[in-house]
Amino acid sequence: MKTAPDKAVLLDRHGYQISHLIASFTVPLMRTLYHQFDGDMVQMIVLGEISLHNVSQFFRKGGADVPEKLLDDMARRGKLMHSCNVLSISEATGIPRETVRRKVDQLLKKGLLYRDEHKRLMVRSGVSAGFAKRNAKTTQEILELAAKLQSLLNTVDTEQD
Repeated sequence: MKTAPDKAVLLDRHGYQISHLIASFTVPLMRTLYHQFDGDMVQMIVLGEISLHNVSQFFRKGGADVPEKLLDDMARRGKLMHSCNVLSISEATGIPRETVRRKVDQLLKKGLLYRDEHKRLMVRSGVSAGFAKRNAKTTQEILELAAKLQSLLNTVDTEQD
C-alpha cells in the first residue's frame, strides 16, 4: 500500500535537492542585486529594510484592500507608511549603526530615500518602479521554485523505509 510520507521525512530524504533548488534561485538573485547595487550588498540590505519598515504598516492595517497607488501620494504617505531611523534599522539588521548611517547618507544622495518632517527615513515615491521588471521576474521564479518544491514534497512513498 502506498502511503504519503511525513514532510519531515521528505525534507530529510531530499535535503540536497532542496538545497540545490533554493540555491538555484537565491544565488542568481543575489548576483543580480550585487550588480544592481554596484557590489554594495549592505546598501541593498539597508534600503530593503527601510522599505519593509515603511510599507509594513500599510499592509498590516488592511493595505491589501486599499489601492497601493495611495503610497505614491506624498500628502498621504506619511499617514499610510511607518517612518524609521538609523538606530531602528541597525537593530533590525544587526549592521552597526555607523555603517547604517553611512549607507543611508549614500541612499539619500542617490535620491532613493528622503527624511520626513520629523527627520525620519522614508523610501522615495517611485523607487519601486525601478525594481518592477526584476520583481516580476523574481515572482515568476518564486512560483516555479514553489511548484518544484511542492512536487518534491508531495510524492507518494512506494518504498517501505
